[in-house]
Amino acid sequence: MSFVIVFDFPRVLASERRKLNRMLHRIGAERVQDSFWRCDDLKALFEAAKFIKSCGGRVEILEERFVF
Repeated sequence: MSFVIVFDFPRVLASERRKLNRMLHRIGAERVQDSFWRCDDLKALFEAAKFIKSCGGRVEILEERFVF
């Protein structure tokens, strides 16, 4: 089962954004668009989501399911 993380991260926090991108790559997430990533590891996505929120961003984690 795959999940997607969708987030809005403050652009002014460039070093934190780089840290987030490294974190997502490290857990094996696949970038679909700038702030839209796909990953099978839900627990790791929760950790990334906590980091995003701690930096003042907004985040949602969704279950990926194709219908067409």
